[in-house]
Amino acid sequence: MERRPLVFDRVLTYQTEQRKADWQEPISALETLLLDKGVYQNGPIFFTFQGEEGAESGTFTYYLPVSEQMTIEEDNGFGYMERFHSGDALVMRQAEQEADFDAAFAKVQAYAEQEGIVLGNTYYCVLIDVYGDIIIDLAVPVEGGRPE
Repeated sequence: MERRPLVFDRVLTYQTEQRKADWQEPISALETLLLDKGVYQNGPIFFTFQGEEGAESGTFTYYLPVSEQMTIEEDNGFGYMERFHSGDALVMRQAEQEADFDAAFAKVQAYAEQEGIVLGNTYYCVLIDVYGDIIIDLAVPVEGGRPE
């Protein structure tokens, strides 16, 4: 477990309502937009999920660092941020080894409780492509954590 923020410059975003089981589907929409705009991916895709506890569906927000500034019409779910900063966070490496994202989140919560760290309810799943395989890190912001 590490304690550090997620920080990325020039980030394309995409927000959608969908089932948890379909979390990978919107990634192709992000990649297609990059091709259409002639912009390159400049970091790992990552996302958050917001929904009721135990819900099968909810709101996903996907983030994709890009090589240059973009102008996006924000009425179709897409957006753009000049800088993304998660704030202070606990980061679990290789969370894909857990049964699912909720199980990985529970493991981070247990560690935080043991260490006396208060966490927020949001977590970021970071998808890292390593030689064609995907490694998933889980970053959970710390409440009242260290500033940027």
